[in-house]
Amino acid sequence: MTSSSSIPSPPKTYPIIRLDGEKYTLFNDKSIGKGAYSEVYEGRTESGRLVAVKTACKKIEIQAIRGEIEILRQLKGAQNIVQYIGSTQTIMAPGSVTQETISFAMEFARSSLEAEMRRPENHKGLAANVFVDLVVDCAMALSALHEHNIAHRDIKHMNILLFPGTPTRGRRSNHLFKLCDMGCSKALLENTSHEMRTLVGTPNLLHPFLAKEMVDPRMDRNQHDWKTKSAYTPEQCDLWSLGCTLYFCATGKFPFEHERNNKKLYHDAVVALTQNERAIAMTPVIKGRDAGRREILYEFEPVTELPSKFTRYPKWLVCTVTCLLRNFFHKPSIDYYSKVANAMRSSKQKTFVSVDQMCIVEHTDMSKVLELGDSLPSISSCLGYPDGTDLLLLSNTSSKFVDSKQRSVDSLPDDVYLVVPKRNEVDLRKILARNIEYHEFDDMTDRKLAEVRAKKCYDGLSMLKETDEYRDLFDRVSTILSTQFTLLVEELSQFERVQTTSRFAVYVDMASVPIMLFDGANQDTKTISEHCIQQARQAREELERHAKVAMNIESMAKQLAKDSRNLQLDDIDLPGMREEIESYFFYDKRTILSTRVYSQQLVEQCYKRRNHIMEQIFKSPDKIQKCKLKQAMDLAASLSQLRFDYQRLQNTISECVDLLEKPFQEMKEVVNRCLQEQGYSRDSMQKSMHFLAPEFRENQARMKKTTRSCKKLINELNQEIEQLGFIRMGDTLVKTEQRMGKDEEKEEEKTLKKSEETQEQIPTLKLSPEACTSELDTTVQKTDERLGKMKRRENGNEEDCCVYHLNHLPHPSNQHLHLLLLYLKTGPTISK
Repeated sequence: MTSSSSIPSPPKTYPIIRLDGEKYTLFNDKSIGKGAYSEVYEGRTESGRLVAVKTACKKIEIQAIRGEIEILRQLKGAQNIVQYIGSTQTIMAPGSVTQETISFAMEFARSSLEAEMRRPENHKGLAANVFVDLVVDCAMALSALHEHNIAHRDIKHMNILLFPGTPTRGRRSNHLFKLCDMGCSKALLENTSHEMRTLVGTPNLLHPFLAKEMVDPRMDRNQHDWKTKSAYTPEQCDLWSLGCTLYFCATGKFPFEHERNNKKLYHDAVVALTQNERAIAMTPVIKGRDAGRREILYEFEPVTELPSKFTRYPKWLVCTVTCLLRNFFHKPSIDYYSKVANAMRSSKQKTFVSVDQMCIVEHTDMSKVLELGDSLPSISSCLGYPDGTDLLLLSNTSSKFVDSKQRSVDSLPDDVYLVVPKRNEVDLRKILARNIEYHEFDDMTDRKLAEVRAKKCYDGLSMLKETDEYRDLFDRVSTILSTQFTLLVEELSQFERVQTTSRFAVYVDMASVPIMLFDGANQDTKTISEHCIQQARQAREELERHAKVAMNIESMAKQLAKDSRNLQLDDIDLPGMREEIESYFFYDKRTILSTRVYSQQLVEQCYKRRNHIMEQIFKSPDKIQKCKLKQAMDLAASLSQLRFDYQRLQNTISECVDLLEKPFQEMKEVVNRCLQEQGYSRDSMQKSMHFLAPEFRENQARMKKTTRSCKKLINELNQEIEQLGFIRMGDTLVKTEQRMGKDEEKEEEKTLKKSEETQEQIPTLKLSPEACTSELDTTVQKTDERLGKMKRRENGNEEDCCVYHLNHLPHPSNQHLHLLLLYLKTGPTISK
């Protein structure tokens, strides 16, 4: 019997396959890309998910992929790091050509930042909203690496992938950016220093410490140990390379020139930058040639602000990115970067529409990022106005004045504003003419032809974008102006302060008449009444004048609202043009030459569409009507002036309220004392006040919303007047034809005039019937609520009830006083 130890083990079965995570299938006929250490293919998981599979078979490649898998496992869940899905390791039988292969699956990206930058419309930089999302997403990715003590060490536009996103929760575009390719990354131990010395990265994105080693003579002799003399930190290398990448994505050019055969050019540029604290890029200028080595000598001019004349970034973004790049290159701090990025995403965003500057500016409030300090431009400056220019901001719901130095938009409640500069003269933004002549000749080099074709496609797409912006601009201006004029009309038609103050003036003036009749012997009462009459007359005249101003403003606003709706621009529709132009962007010389005629025709169509819009904006259609730009500016200026007049009107009304407040209170006290001391009934008081107001009865048909108690009172009063043999004729009461002939009517009319002359000692304020009618038209609709309160108080506080009746009545005329005296002596008592 043999022992168990002597039993031979079964032979290993090859290949040995080890799986981790979700199982997937690799499609080796669908290559996505190739890097320095590996290739990437398309694949699909067992559940059906499309994935990207990175493979390697060489020893150094396998080692890099194993490190990348480990790092991606640590970063699982990070939103802006490409996510690991699963891996497969295959060990082949000894003696095989390839002893081991390894692959891992990750998220499948829609595109890459490199491909996005190759698009002709991004020839000179990404759009502002896309660039903001790129800055914020990269900050989140680096923060995740920083939290796990991981240095990426090879950040560049080729290693940033593009995924579908939605413009929600602070996002500006439909792009989501994720960092990938951790093959050069290194996980640092927490108990060790964060300094590194390995020479790794992309030559034209290297930190100065690494760039210095690239010009070391040992590198040419292949004797370099690939270690740096000066240690660097993850923040230094990653933020430096990210700064170069962001500069490239904003301008289409790298901040430092790089030549493959002249590594010294890049090194000298970055060293020159470190010696200038304000610089964020260096522009080489040829100084001459070195006589000994026959090398070109360069001087470097510093770039201190992000150039954005092509992409037309708003000033807040130019300022913010400039500060970020300055931090990346001189005092790298991921914490500061995260703070600024969070502010870019979470701060309030407003849209400002400027007619004279012909632009729509998306402004983000970065005033809370303290490190930016005074370098942050004001709202006025961001919109392109000179220093000291105050602004009037108009939205669909409100208007607000903004000081020229204001930076914050926290106090602005709406999202979109029309900008009206408060200046006597406004400089229009100059619109540059377009040149659409492109030279694509056979004798050009492939590189030169590709540059010309890129410019041709870029110009065509930029003209389409420019035209869309102008059309959108005038659509927004038309909407805001017409809405603002309509709002002004509504405010004027419901000007409660005019109506309330007018009723106070009426009450003070009217109440003085019966008081002087009832208590004429009291000198104090007479003095108060005369004072109240004087104040009421002054306030009433002022109100009447400003009521006419309000009516004029209302009439103008109605007409201007109609004019504002005609500001939209007619457009030429070019469906699918943007996609077709992009499809004619080639690098191949033969293809470029064979398509030069049709591609030129495409650009000419874009040029024709742009000119069609520009003619409407700047040219009069018949040399009589104004051009659209002039119309828009005049309408905006008119709205600003009407708003100013309206505000001045409101201030005047406030002065009238202050003028009437004290006399009104004094008159109330006199009325109360008179009723208590003289023993007059409140019914007689009410009867006299209503009799003094024939205009109220004349317009009783318009008071459709009065309460039943008020209607009953009016009906009873009319019946009593008829029983006395009177009928209403305009502003007077005359006898009926059965009791009064024409001669008697004339005699009575003379009597009334004589009576009016004898009553000159009782001053009154004359108000035209048109003014009374206008006032009643606007006040009738607001009486329901107060009449309801009156009805509820009829059995309680009779004083408040009486005051209401006096408040809403128009002014009496002197020609009724004779009839009033007769009516108080002989007329029946009116019950409530």
